[in-house]
Amino acid sequence: MAKIRNFAKNYQALIYPHTFEHKTGFDQVRTMLKKYCLSQAAVVMVDQMQFLSDAVIIGRLLGETDEMRRLLDSNNGFPSQDYFDLVPALKQIKVEGTYLDTETLINLQLSLITITRIVELISKLDIESYPHLTAINPSQLPPQEIIHQINRLLDEKGDIRDNASERLLKLRKEIHSRTSSIDRKINQVFALAKRNHLVNDDAELTIRNGRLVIPIPAGNKRKLNGYVHDTSATGQTVFIEPAEVFEINNEIQNLSIEERQEIIRILQDFASSIRPQLPELEAFYIFLGVIDFIRAKARLAAEMEAVKPLLSSGPALNWQHAVHPLLKRSLQQQGRKIVDQNIALSPQERIMIISGPNAGGKSVTLKTTALLQYMLQCGLLIPVKEISEAGIFKQIFLEIGDEQSLENDLSTYSSHLMHIKHFLEKSNEQTLILIDEFGAGTEPQLGGAMAEASLAKLNALGCYGIITTHYTNLKLMPAEHPGIFNAAMLYDTREMRPLFKLSPGLPGSSFAFEIARKIGFPDQVLDAAKSKVGSSQLNFEQQLNQLEVDQKAVQQTRIQLLVADETLASLVQRYEKLLKELETTRQAHIKDAKAKARQLLDNANRLIENTIRDIKENQAEKEITRQLRDELQQKKEALLSGPHENEITTSQIFLQKSDKTKQMNDRPRGPIKAGHFVKMEGQESIGKVMDIKGKQATVIFGNITIRTKTERLIPATPQEVRMWEANQHFGKTHSGVIHQLNDKMAGFKMSIDIRGKKAEEASTFIARYIDQAILLNVKEVRILHGKGDGVLRNLLHEHLRDTREVVSFEDESLERGGHGVTIVRFS
Repeated sequence: MAKIRNFAKNYQALIYPHTFEHKTGFDQVRTMLKKYCLSQAAVVMVDQMQFLSDAVIIGRLLGETDEMRRLLDSNNGFPSQDYFDLVPALKQIKVEGTYLDTETLINLQLSLITITRIVELISKLDIESYPHLTAINPSQLPPQEIIHQINRLLDEKGDIRDNASERLLKLRKEIHSRTSSIDRKINQVFALAKRNHLVNDDAELTIRNGRLVIPIPAGNKRKLNGYVHDTSATGQTVFIEPAEVFEINNEIQNLSIEERQEIIRILQDFASSIRPQLPELEAFYIFLGVIDFIRAKARLAAEMEAVKPLLSSGPALNWQHAVHPLLKRSLQQQGRKIVDQNIALSPQERIMIISGPNAGGKSVTLKTTALLQYMLQCGLLIPVKEISEAGIFKQIFLEIGDEQSLENDLSTYSSHLMHIKHFLEKSNEQTLILIDEFGAGTEPQLGGAMAEASLAKLNALGCYGIITTHYTNLKLMPAEHPGIFNAAMLYDTREMRPLFKLSPGLPGSSFAFEIARKIGFPDQVLDAAKSKVGSSQLNFEQQLNQLEVDQKAVQQTRIQLLVADETLASLVQRYEKLLKELETTRQAHIKDAKAKARQLLDNANRLIENTIRDIKENQAEKEITRQLRDELQQKKEALLSGPHENEITTSQIFLQKSDKTKQMNDRPRGPIKAGHFVKMEGQESIGKVMDIKGKQATVIFGNITIRTKTERLIPATPQEVRMWEANQHFGKTHSGVIHQLNDKMAGFKMSIDIRGKKAEEASTFIARYIDQAILLNVKEVRILHGKGDGVLRNLLHEHLRDTREVVSFEDESLERGGHGVTIVRFS
């Protein structure tokens, strides 16, 4: 257990520059994390956190934190106090004769109770759900006898109990006895002094130098036998301890010294008793520090809404809804919301070039990537969606900000080149490079050329990275350099404001002229600037803007297609459900028909039996027999012509046993013609041929008409046709319902116009339309009623409020009609 955190130094990865944590804000993350630590041991662990590159260890650290966060979220009473770091104190008592003071004993007892609760709680967790926490949990509780020992030594106030030893009890009794004697003696002397007018009438006993004394006017000090302990500031009063009391106090002082010595002996005995268990205790306190550290990370993750992404050992990342935690906190304090980003780097698209307007979010996206990847590889959960994927890099190189140095005689651009030189020399396939404003700081054409050549080399080295730039030549590189791709920070060209949203696929425009026009630059200056840029550059910027518009249109179309797919899927599901209900109803009718048929047959059998019995009873006279036969024939005809005729026929059809061999022999031979009943190959449904043209046949199966090749059709046997006809008898009612629903759905309009209608007419029309929408399970409709004086709008809204199936209704957007149109949504 003591070796839990000894791996960090062995797996430390390489970061650059040495100011990386300050530049990315990770130093602030450390400070935030320390605030959640309850022990000094955890604070030390926060300071010792290092960037790691071993996926197994990183996965373990993330797993521990993720499990702890789930554990804390479950509100199971996880201990949140008494996390004392007693490893230094335990090391001090390894030497014979040393001891722990009473305050440390209290902390030892309380923290051992905390450790016990933690171990017991984790031991009850499901190993599959909490594999990492259960793995570091000790297999046994800390020594409970130590807790009991401390309880026997200390009272509720934390003082050594009187009965901690016989000698201590005796000493304290003597001290108490002498203390009581002092009180009696000094009160007697004080009363006598008052009677003899040696003290003032308003005088009271007081304490000086820890002794009870009598305040006496200086002129009377020789009249009282005792020892002067103090004098008032004016010198008019002296404070005297009577001689009788002085002797007793000296005795108490000597007894107190003996008491202290006895307490030390008791504490030494306790230290000696636990000395053999010190290694075990130290291990438990290291465990407590680790748990406190994990707990602090879980609390920080909860604050940041951070999660454990899907982890892979190789480089690459695919983050969904990533946010910069420090920026998010800052914006929240201002009452603003942060815009999350989807950031992805893969072996096919390793280096992202982000372009777009100034203050559009390029640098924030780069810093978000730097901070979150560093947090992840330090074992911290990161604020992304759980479906996000995260890889591991061996190195992270960062170039951001002004590194101008007067001491080293380096300009901003020279410093920039020094960083890029380091990148070129040290980068490989497992390096993440992050460069803000690549090539800036010098003449744009030359800086752009240097940046392009450097980026081509970095791409050839196989590294991953994010680059921000305004240079057109860098934006054009993806066309000729596989592995490099563009991304833009979106900009609202209508409102002329940045959207702070990353959009991969296309480069972004700087919108320099548009921004200048928005802030009120003179048109003359803008026109002059445009003429200096040249038409080719302007056309390039315009094409970028148009591409962005086209991309938004494609995305909108894609969303509409997805909605259409969902609607279609919903319709299919609804019709499948309806078909199942119809089949269930059909089977119920068949079952009912069979039951009625059996009942009719039973009645017929009883009739025959009764007739035979009558014949026998009448000794089979010919005339009576003839009469009975005529009566039987009449009843038979009555049964067959009665209301159950169809049910008998149907029941007989369904009660027949199928003879497949006979069916094959009965199947009609010869070419299929219009009017024939047929089956499709591999299907059981019976259909009727309506028309044949060449090798194509038109066949109706139930409510569906299809065209298919005649070679795929098989003639139905007479028995199959009879069964189909029987089914049609039971399906007529429901078939009509389906046809009616189909007709209504086909003719239903998702948007209607009631403008110009009178109130009474509109009310009836609205009620009928809403009922029809509910019947057809429509999710949303649009009703145009106009603005006018609001009569139709109020009439509609009143009806909608009284309709239970209406989930919500609201005015259309301003650009599509505003409060002249109402959108209605159904459950």
